[in-house]
Amino acid sequence: MKWWPEICAPGDMVRVSIGSVKHYGIFVSENEIIQFGPPPVSLKIMESRDICVCTATAEEFSCGNIIERAVLDKSESRKRIPPEKTVEIARSRLGEKGYSLLHNNCEHFAYECVFGEKRSSQEEEALARWKNRPILDVYIAPVPEEINITPVACAAREAEIRGTNNEELRAARFFDWQVLLYAANRSFGLREEEISFKKASNGKWSCDKFFFSLSHTKGAVAVAVSNSKVGVDIENVTEFERKPASRGKLRRNMFRRICTEREARSMEDKDFLKLWLKKESIFKCFGDSASPLKVETGDRPAEVFVLKKCPDYMFCVCGEKLRSARFYLYENNAACAVNSEIVKSES
Repeated sequence: MKWWPEICAPGDMVRVSIGSVKHYGIFVSENEIIQFGPPPVSLKIMESRDICVCTATAEEFSCGNIIERAVLDKSESRKRIPPEKTVEIARSRLGEKGYSLLHNNCEHFAYECVFGEKRSSQEEEALARWKNRPILDVYIAPVPEEINITPVACAAREAEIRGTNNEELRAARFFDWQVLLYAANRSFGLREEEISFKKASNGKWSCDKFFFSLSHTKGAVAVAVSNSKVGVDIENVTEFERKPASRGKLRRNMFRRICTEREARSMEDKDFLKLWLKKESIFKCFGDSASPLKVETGDRPAEVFVLKKCPDYMFCVCGEKLRSARFYLYENNAACAVNSEIVKSES
């Protein structure tokens, strides 16, 4: 379909551009164009419930702009309703209400009168923009003291959970999976049965609908979901500092071992935890090295954060959509947005 400022005939679909908005109608004559609601300049002062199918003159319809006529291709011409029938349908709907800017607007009306079905390029464009919007949602969740571990639908995950001998780790693996399913529904509107999960030979989990990353530490889990590659890692700061490799000479040796040459020039021993978090999250996100120890952190989109409500935990998120990241605190089977409570840790 193309649009040209040509002489119109009865039954033609017509439109006019008013600012960034296009207004559609069915042409009958210079004195009668049938439209679903007046042009946008009038819509601004009307309630949706008051908008109805009505008529306008060409002058009223155009608001001083050029009226364009829909020029149909061969396929569209074969499918279109005869012009005289189009006019009859449009007139029969005069006074009809139920206007919706996104789902039942003037373009839907005009298209239905010509082709017998509703369609709106403006709605399709809006939905495409919504679908392709950047998504990177991070859910931080304290692990409940008591967890009733029940079977999960994914057989491979169920086997992994049941095959974990350490009770604390088994509970964490069950819990982060519950948070993941919640995140899938909240962030993408997906139910568990709509998602196909799989586990790679290297132990990494993935699914067919979005990207995700799981991490757990003593007392908390972190789940990140995105429509592009993502990685997350969380550590209990107190517990991390208690590890032998986090103290004294062992710590300094470990720090030097995991640093690349470039990192060694710019980082200090005190940044050991942040460096570790970054390497883990980058490795989970991109997985383009044999080990997290070999990951170069300087040129990757990764940031370390602390949640004010959970200061004992530090976590790192890596992903191409990091600037659009939204953070949630998940407790009692629900999550609340906590972006204002997130503090970026200085590198």
